[in-house]
Amino acid sequence: MEMQTYKAVIYSIEIEVAKTPDEVFDRIIDLAQWWPEDIEGEAIALGAEFGLRVGDGHYSKNKVIDFEQGKRFAWITTESMRKTDAFDWTGTKMVFQLTPRGNNTHIKYTYDGVILEQEADRLIHICDMTIKDMLYNYLAYGKTKHDFTLTIEFNKPAEDVFKALTQNVVKWWGGKDLSGSTTKLNDEFVIHHPGAHYSKQKVVELILNERLVWLVTDSELSWLKQNKHEWTDTKLIFELTGEANKTQLRFTHVGLTPDKECYNACSYNGWGIVIRDYLYNYVMEGKEHF
Repeated sequence: MEMQTYKAVIYSIEIEVAKTPDEVFDRIIDLAQWWPEDIEGEAIALGAEFGLRVGDGHYSKNKVIDFEQGKRFAWITTESMRKTDAFDWTGTKMVFQLTPRGNNTHIKYTYDGVILEQEADRLIHICDMTIKDMLYNYLAYGKTKHDFTLTIEFNKPAEDVFKALTQNVVKWWGGKDLSGSTTKLNDEFVIHHPGAHYSKQKVVELILNERLVWLVTDSELSWLKQNKHEWTDTKLIFELTGEANKTQLRFTHVGLTPDKECYNACSYNGWGIVIRDYLYNYVMEGKEHF
């Protein structure tokens, strides 16, 4: 196997939620609800030891080395392995610091350890997804890791993003394979990529420049082996927040969960590209994917 080059990094992310530090702290330490890996072992407390696992190819043992209720906690990785390339991040620390700000709580997460030299962008993507998407949605909305969600920011007003989501879906999702109407409540439309994807959506909620919900009323993903209709009765939720010329979009596919056969292909490799790439480039630069 090719020799790997390691790099020491410290990467921090900060978020803020309208909850008390004690409320936030108790939720954060319940890792099973939001941390992307499966957790095994003891509950989070000073000196506790636990494992984090993704299937059989990615595993770490960890120990809590700092724990102060409502203020901070941290763990250190004591053993680790990634079978695909033998990456070992033993000695890396994950640190959470909580600070009250009025009626809100400010959370600072820091990854303090090593990465493979070529994986700097991957670290940022994974940390941002874990904290800005999974943790924030759990703290703010009670959404667990089981429903796929992602967050993206636009340097554009909410009106521009909402217009793309309702009036110009054909420009970033579907193209010539989209039929029907997407603009108003109770509209229905179909995305049909022959031989690969069929889904029929109905607009079931629409709050101008704030919230849009599509219900998948019928679907067939022909490449699935177990249940080709996994998308049926799931919901696609778009939530917009922000002010002036900066808008945050939180996208959730309710029902797209890790136990589904299509999760790996439809989550970050699917919606991640459609939202972060196709939609983003259309809103920001007018680039049409289709």
